[in-house]
Amino acid sequence: MGLWEYLKQSKERKLREDRYILCLDGGGMRGVVAATVLGDIEEKLFSMGDDRPLYSHFDLIAGTSTGGLIALALSAPSSPTSLLVQKQIQRDDLSRKIRKGFDDIYPGPNIKSIVELYLRYGKIIFPRSTSLIQLNLIGQLFNNKYDDGSFVALLYQIFGEMKMADALVPTMVVTYDCLNDKPYLISSYDKSEMSMRVAARATAAAPTYFAPIHITDNQNGERITLIDGGVVANNPVLYAYMEAKKLYPEAKRFHVLSVSTATAPYKLEIERSGTGVIGWLDPSKGTPIYRVYASSQMRTSNEIAAAIGDLDYVRVHGDLSKVVKLDETDSKTLSYMIEAAHDISKENDVAITEFCRPLVVRPSTSCRRPRASTALSSALHQST
Repeated sequence: MGLWEYLKQSKERKLREDRYILCLDGGGMRGVVAATVLGDIEEKLFSMGDDRPLYSHFDLIAGTSTGGLIALALSAPSSPTSLLVQKQIQRDDLSRKIRKGFDDIYPGPNIKSIVELYLRYGKIIFPRSTSLIQLNLIGQLFNNKYDDGSFVALLYQIFGEMKMADALVPTMVVTYDCLNDKPYLISSYDKSEMSMRVAARATAAAPTYFAPIHITDNQNGERITLIDGGVVANNPVLYAYMEAKKLYPEAKRFHVLSVSTATAPYKLEIERSGTGVIGWLDPSKGTPIYRVYASSQMRTSNEIAAAIGDLDYVRVHGDLSKVVKLDETDSKTLSYMIEAAHDISKENDVAITEFCRPLVVRPSTSCRRPRASTALSSALHQST
């Protein structure tokens, strides 16, 4: 065996032994925080000399709720009619962007266009009611807060007819089947025939905000009712780790980059909230039972993930100085969250840099479908 062949096999063996996972939290409109942080992480990779799209560094991308939407957007191949803007690649820079030894990879979405979706279309997803506050609160006791018509139309404009099988890298979103009382994972490798827009609608079906979605499981023909994955795993790290173990049984170590949507420190003042049904569920107080549940669930996931022996867990998280509701669409608040996201990136710069170092020298995750590399391969062939 020659030296070159030995080095090649050694690199491939190392690639199989170490797997990298991106996990994205739920949080409604606070998804603009996670999307902005991802943009900063991509810029970090650029500054380190690696101009490949962010998705291509990961062996699995997982998300819950708004994090699921971002996960799908990151791994969706571009379409001329999609609201997602494809990353532009200059012909003069091809030799620098796709270096010798790296796979031909699809350019992927411009992450700024994902941020722009929150800024431009948030009010379409969460339209403000013109009714009196009191009537609105009473209405929420009996109906979902929002009709999903605009949301469904928006998802079609983003994902069109794409199926989960079209994902550029293995991608998974978390939902919950409330009819059968069990978590329901939708992935590009196990639920490949499901459309991306249906997966997006399911993982973001937040109780009280949107109605559940009813579908038929193509594998067993079972009728299922799906709601927001945040009820079981707002931080999907444990499910992502479980799936990665199945996908890559030969791996010796898993490296997870977990990006939160940021939270405001929360302390429940029982005396002020009350412990009756109305006190725990009062929307005007941020639905205390939901906030306690979400906060405790997040801390549980963090503690368990950090204790797993073959898992390197890097959590990018920060606190907001004020409470931001899941359906917040005020432009000033959105601008504040973007500024806060940049601060969070800076606060976690050391951890992010250390996570990125091996990514720069690591080959891209292989795209399983020929069309995933068509655009870039064509450009490369034209330049030669």
